[in-house]
Amino acid sequence: MGRKLQDSLVYSRKFASRNRKLLISLTFLLRCRDHNTIPCFLQFHHHIYSRAANRIYQRTSLALLRERIHHNRRQLDSTSRELLNTHPRIANLHPESDWAGIDQNTLIKAKRVGENSKARHLKKFTRLQTKQHQTTKTINESVIKLSDQN
Repeated sequence: MGRKLQDSLVYSRKFASRNRKLLISLTFLLRCRDHNTIPCFLQFHHHIYSRAANRIYQRTSLALLRERIHHNRRQLDSTSRELLNTHPRIANLHPESDWAGIDQNTLIKAKRVGENSKARHLKKFTRLQTKQHQTTKTINESVIKLSDQN
């Protein structure tokens, strides 16, 4: 029973961390979609360079981004369901006092993994945003008429 218990705890920690990573990844993808920014792994490139081809590449990349969002949502749902099924089974194997500490430890680990993932995704997003949406500084040119108005 000790080995089975240890395996189930590792399993629970793995799914809690995976769940947190998927949630952060989904947030990153949604932020990219909302800001019309395409992650590098979804950018579609080809050897044909024209305006029409670039629009097709852009639409294709955005469609791939939407599909990846759907995929992450499905994975998040699957992982959450698995975690909800595993959680009560493990809780029944422990006394209530021990389980509170184990559950708290698992949540802290998942939170730390999530914070690291969030920092990485925010850095990645700001880098992509500046690369893909470069802001051009407009020089405020004003014309001054120097001729006589008489």
